[in-house]
Parts: sequence; structure tokens; C-alpha cells
Amino acid sequence: MLNPSSLLQLTRLVARSERILVASHQNCGDATGSVTACRLVLQNMGKKVTVFLPASVPKGFRFLPGTEFIITNPALINWRDFDLFLCVDAAEPALTGLADKFTERPASLTTVNFDHHLTNPEYGDLNLVDRMAPATCAMLYEWFQAAEYHIDRRIATCLLTGILTDTGSFSNPATNEIALETSAQLLLRGASVGVILNKVVKNKSLPELKLWGRAFERLHENETLGLVTTVITKQDIEELGVTNEALEGVANFLNDLQGYRGVLVLKEQTDGTIKGSLRTTRDDVDVSELAKLFGGGGHRKAAGFTTKGFLVEGPNGWEIKES
Repeated sequence: MLNPSSLLQLTRLVARSERILVASHQNCGDATGSVTACRLVLQNMGKKVTVFLPASVPKGFRFLPGTEFIITNPALINWRDFDLFLCVDAAEPALTGLADKFTERPASLTTVNFDHHLTNPEYGDLNLVDRMAPATCAMLYEWFQAAEYHIDRRIATCLLTGILTDTGSFSNPATNEIALETSAQLLLRGASVGVILNKVVKNKSLPELKLWGRAFERLHENETLGLVTTVITKQDIEELGVTNEALEGVANFLNDLQGYRGVLVLKEQTDGTIKGSLRTTRDDVDVSELAKLFGGGGHRKAAGFTTKGFLVEGPNGWEIKES
């Protein structure tokens, strides 16, 4: 639960702000659901709202209202154009793609850090961080309710998208009573769960499933760590004619494996980096600590990192080589 006084402070900040920048991280249903919900709520209040993400919205989330207006070029962001910066579902500023600009913010610009990640260092002028929340979208619903903002079916659909994706359709450890209660309330407000499931869950093409097949073929057990790993290379993606989006969800799927401490999926990116996704279902394992070793972070049971390099298959399996 969020601190009522902090929610009131945020509501008052919004009330006296006219030009608001909303930002988050890339390729995430909770992030995209959060920024699109905020855009609708704030525009309903007559605010001028700009939404920024560090990459284009994946096709599975483009059904959400307003995604066509999201800016992805940081050169278009001038801090002096805004009087409030609302950063949602970003564990740290670097994830927003605005890290290089972050220190250039004028003192008059208030930064709000609104997030649920375990590793969030509370970098805002105002920090609303609930590390027990199942999704940032669930936190936003709590705020919208407390502030008595109108929540229509479009806003409800944005928020439910974030909760469904961050809980793996209520199948991973993030699922709790808050996730279920909030989702029920959003359904009562008209959230289109059928549309969400069709666009986000039931959206795999044959080439995408073939890519998942390669990930399954390369599953490897590290008996020492009790960790199951797999890799997908840039060549795989190019050969099958798919994008990096095609692998979204594979780490959550593999998290259903029994008898292991965790799962690690390594994906080669087109920009010369490797993205690592870590998952576990065990209460005695904190994968965010492993992610921190590579400059990443996240939750105890779901975390990730990005590191420079490329994947090479050797006699002892796949390795990360520095660029």
C-alpha cells in the first residue's frame, strides 16, 4: 500500500502542473499500460501530456490507446518544456533512455518516481515505491482511486494490461490478493480482458514459435548453481525474420520448470548488447542480486540486465564474449 500523504502530495503536484512528461522503460506491458493510462487520466484533467519510451511500442501493445503519440527520440525532450516529470515503472533513470539528460533537469522540475521494483534506489524528488505491489498499474489504480480521478473502460484496459503481463496472466509469484482484487475492480469498470489476452497472449506466429523452439533446444542445466539457461542469437532472429519482441514471455514460460533454483534467458540484441532475463519461483532465491552483478536489477523473483557483448558457442556451451 502507498503512503496516503505521499498520494495526496502527488495529487496536489498534478493539480498545479500544466505540462507533464510521463516516461518509462521499453518492451513491457506494465510500462506501456502505465504510461497510456496516465496519459488518458491527465488529459481528461486538461493537462498537456507528453509520453516518452526509449523504444517503439511492441506490436502486442499497440492496441492500447495513445501509443501512436509516444515519443522515442530523446533529442525531442527539453526539460524546460515541462513542470512535472512522472517516471513510472522504471527501477532507475537509465531504463527510461533519458539517463544522459537526467542530470540536466532544472531545479524547478519536480521528478516523481512511481514504481514497484525491489532494486529502485528512490531517485525522485517524490518517491512512491511499493516493492510488494504486483505491478505499477495496480499502484496507479490505487492512486487514481484515492484522487477520485475518473477511470473509464480505456483506462481500465491499460491498467489491466499491466497487471496481467507482470503476473504472467496470474501465474507467477507476483500474483497476490492485490492483483486479483484490483483486476476484478478494473473488469467492473469495463476493462477488455478478451482483447488483452488476444493481443498480448494469443499472438504468436509460426516463425515466433520456431524461435521459441530454438530456445528450448538449447536449454542447459548448471548443476552447480541449480540454474537452467538458454540463449537466442541475433542470427536466429534474422534467419526467422522476426524481431526481439518474439521472445517476450519465454522466461516466464520456462519459470514453470520444477526442481531448479532459477532460469536465465540470454538474448542477443541488434545494438551489440545481450539482454538477460532471470526468473525464479523459490522464496529462498533473489535473482535481483544476480542481476545487480551485471548492472541490472528488478524483483526478488523476476529481474534482468543488459551487458555489452555477443554470444559464442564453445565446447563447454554458450559464452558471452566482450565486443
